[in-house]
Formats: sequence, structure tokens, C-alpha cells
Amino acid sequence: MKAILVSQMFPPETAAGAKRAGAMARALHEAFELEVVTVAPSYPDPGLFERRAWERSDRERGIPIQRAAPFRPHDSSLLRRAGREIAMSQGLIGRAKLRRGDLLIVSTPSMFLAPLGYLRARASGARFVWDVRDLTWRYARESVSPGPLQRLLLGGLERVMLAVLRRADLVIAATPGLGDVLLEHGVPRARMITIPNGVARALLDRFATAAAPPAGARPRVSYVGLMGYNHGIGILLDVARRLPEIDLVLIGDGPERPEIEQRLRRDGIPNLTLRGYVTDEAELIRAYLASDVLVNHTKGAPILDRIVNPAKLLEYFASGRPVVYAGAGFAARFLEERDLALVVPPDDPAALAAGIRRVLEEPEVARERGARARRVVETEFERETQMRALVAEMRRRFGRLVGAAVPEDAGEGEQEDAHVERE
Repeated sequence: MKAILVSQMFPPETAAGAKRAGAMARALHEAFELEVVTVAPSYPDPGLFERRAWERSDRERGIPIQRAAPFRPHDSSLLRRAGREIAMSQGLIGRAKLRRGDLLIVSTPSMFLAPLGYLRARASGARFVWDVRDLTWRYARESVSPGPLQRLLLGGLERVMLAVLRRADLVIAATPGLGDVLLEHGVPRARMITIPNGVARALLDRFATAAAPPAGARPRVSYVGLMGYNHGIGILLDVARRLPEIDLVLIGDGPERPEIEQRLRRDGIPNLTLRGYVTDEAELIRAYLASDVLVNHTKGAPILDRIVNPAKLLEYFASGRPVVYAGAGFAARFLEERDLALVVPPDDPAALAAGIRRVLEEPEVARERGARARRVVETEFERETQMRALVAEMRRRFGRLVGAAVPEDAGEGEQEDAHVERE
């Protein structure tokens, strides 16, 4: 008997979803006869990944990995994107060769992997596990102004997704806020656990001896990550105008980037630099450490306020650099209660600029806050600990499927440390 992990995103891609799926695969491989089904490295652009390099990376993992054709997720049309994602998801699920008693695990996005995977698992007599990273169908309802047909389709889509969630053998929520929403929608508490995102121990170690940026240089403020519709990173162009004394660097890619590029060409903001997506970890570390302040923004929206806890914040914190977070809801409350970042309201460039200026004017407070945030990541959000907790929980629930023993020390105490929530 075996376990099959199906994910649109997987290393050597470096986005949060790929890192989570890669860590999950490493942990599950220790306990299961595991196979991974995914697409060829594609995010944010297939051209970033050289075939021989990623094939070598796959072999070095020591896990059987099936790759389908590359997939570009972003599309300005919701209906066209949905059709493309359904086709991609059908192709991946179709590669999963299941037998009775096997375990099928899907990690989303894409959300369409879940209903197709559920049907395939049930038809094969296999168990079905859904690792839920977001509620894409709800984002679409709140981030656009859908017409009557789109509202009808999105409502039907949500009903389908909730039906699958209620019937899954296990649901893994990526944030506590997301878990609360799923419980409210009828997902049985006994079949749900929360495994937050984390930071790899190796990355924490590489940041351990980081020095502060040189004194006297122009302050550098950086955003590193996805430029998606929910992030609203265009607000940072307005921030740069309000803070001519700093250098603002945006590193990443995503569906909002073309609009940012257009605005930058039109407005000519001299203290803002737009860099491409970074796949090399050493280069990414240098970008973090060259920054005096790291900044993140999440648009204000009801569902985002409730469930989002940006994975990039954990990497920010691992660097020890001070962070300014513009957002509301669950993430903002967590950061303020633990004093891990300076929090300002979302969608307010004046407030965000003032927050950055305040951090730069209070360097000692900023250093203490950055050190505190790093300690929290080390003790509560180490990725390997999170995934050991997941394996222990899978062993408890699906023990008869396990082909190799899980160390006895991956038990209840570690699950509590990793914020595993269950009945």
C-alpha cells in the first residue's frame, strides 16, 4: 500500500506552496511508500527552470516523482483560468495509480485537484486527504465584481468544495484562522488538523550569523514574494513617493506585476527598483540581509482578514530584520499580541509610509522586535517540526498504511509544539 501526493507546486519551485509540498513529501517518505505527482517546474515562469537541473533535483530526492507538462496559472479571465486549471488537475489526478487502501493527498492550489481527487479516491477505495492552503473560491467572490452568471458559478463551486471538505478522511488547514472557517462550514473537528507553514532549519541556520546592513547607507526597504491580487503590492509605489529618503526594492512576480511595471514606466519613481523573481536561495538571502526593513501588505477583505497568515512573514522573521505588516484580522492580531512586527491598516499608503519611517527612526526597538520574531520562528515554526507532527498524526489515523516506522519521539509533545489541533 502506498501514499500519493498530488500538488500543482513542488520544488525546485520556491513559492510557499512548493516549499510546503516539498517538506511534506520528505516527511511522508519516511513513513509511507510515497509517490509525488506534479507538473514540471512552472511557477512563476517555466523559463526559470532548466530541465536537466530539475531532473537531477528530482533524482536526488529519492522519491518517485511523475511530472506533467508545465502550467502557467495566471489569467485575466476567471472562466478561462478555471477551464485551464480543471484540465491540468484532471491530468495530474489521472496519473495517480491508486489501489484499495491507498492514501491520496492533494495540496492546493489548484482547488480543482480536491473534487477530482476525492472522486478518484472513492472510486478506487482509497483514503482522501486535502491539504488546504487557501479558499480560492471565496477570494474570487470578494476580489472581483462578478456578474450574475459568475455569482451563480462561484456559488455552485463553493458548495462543491465544501461538500468535499466535509467528506474527506482528513483535512489539513494551513492556518488556525482557516481551520476556524472550515469548522464553521461543517468540516468535522475529528477529521481536521492544523499544520501551519514553517521555515526550514537550514535557512534559519544560514541567517543565524547575519550582520546588520552598514550604517550610514540609504535605508533599503524590501518586499519579496508574490505580486498577487490579494497582496495589493501596487500600494508600495505610493509609499515610495512619500518616502524619497529610502530605496524601495520589489522582488518577485505575479499577476499584479504588469500593472506595477506600467505605473513605474508612467510615473518614473526614482527610488523604487523592480527586480524579477529569485529562485536561487543564496541570492534571496542576500536580498533579505541587504534590507533595513521588510514590508508586506494584504488587502482588506472579509475572508482574507480571517484566514491569511502570510508564509513570507516567517521567512522575513527568520532573517531577524524588522518587519512592517499592513493588514487586518487574524495575522495582524497575532503579530501585535506577540509584538513581532509593526502593524498598520491595509490599503492606506500614508499609514504604511509612517510605519516604515517609525521603524527606521527607532532602530533599537526594531532590532529587539526582529530578534523576538526570529526566536518565535525557531521555537514554534520550524518546518521539520511541523511535518514530523503531520507524520505522527497520519500514523495515528492511517497507521495500517504505513510501510516504515516513524520515530517514537514524533509524538504528542511535538504535535502540540507544531500547533496540531484535533479532537
